[in-house]
Amino acid sequence: MNAMRRGGGIAAVLAGALALSGCGAAERDGAGTVAASGQPATAAAARTDVQVNRSYWYAGFKVTLGTARLSSANSDADGSPVLVIDATFQNLSPDRAAEPPGDLLLTSGADSYDKLSEAHADLPEVPAQRSKTGKIAIEVDDRFELSQGVLTVGEPRSRQATVPLARPDGAILLEPRPISIRGRVHPEGRKDVFVTVTGGEVRADDSANLAQAPAGQEYVLISFTATNDGAAGMTYVFDRDLNLVLPDGSKVGNAGSCSRAQVHVQPHSTVTPDGPACFAVPAPATGAYRFVWDNKDSAGLRFSID
Repeated sequence: MNAMRRGGGIAAVLAGALALSGCGAAERDGAGTVAASGQPATAAAARTDVQVNRSYWYAGFKVTLGTARLSSANSDADGSPVLVIDATFQNLSPDRAAEPPGDLLLTSGADSYDKLSEAHADLPEVPAQRSKTGKIAIEVDDRFELSQGVLTVGEPRSRQATVPLARPDGAILLEPRPISIRGRVHPEGRKDVFVTVTGGEVRADDSANLAQAPAGQEYVLISFTATNDGAAGMTYVFDRDLNLVLPDGSKVGNAGSCSRAQVHVQPHSTVTPDGPACFAVPAPATGAYRFVWDNKDSAGLRFSID
């Protein structure tokens, strides 16, 4: 009888040990296995860092994102978790120092976050044509999942950049695209004066003014030199006289301060404007275009954007 009791006790102990062992295995499963309590073992499964390794272009800055790390707490007053992203900020402006834009929205599923962490964010002022390292840091909460994180840059009224942090699909990086365009354009009724187009670019920002194109638009930039082969001393290229004919046949003029093509051309000389002619067009800019000089519909220079 005592032997049977002892045997039964041993069996019970072994059964309990096996049950505990099985419970521990479930809790250690990093793939979200349900633990003995019936709750997902998310603590071990949640990602706490990811290598983003992508660049986006916005308002005159090229920003390259490195490692994104999820911190369980910070030193801010409310103790919120924080997502910290290492970043390199390159200022593309030719002559203006500036801080990178701080209009940043972080989403994860249906949740969104836009409060920068005062303790961790470092958006440095960067001299023109220089780069500095810093950190994007946004307060989140316990619902935030790094694997679902998406960083959106810019206000809705501007052309926004979108960077999924942990997956390749869905990115809108706004990388500038070169245009293959070469040729001469004359004003109406003149042959001694002309512009020689040397290249072009499509981009969503005006880097010289550290500004962003409006939502739904992007800029077509056309670079050129201006030549006066005659004796006329009052020869000008005015931004207002340069036009772009769109694929649908409509015409647009210069895009305000984005266009810097005005230049005075002395007799028998060739000069380069301070910047390209700039036109705001519907995004994405694709199809057949025509660059014309003057407010009439002269022949102009035809080119395509892929």
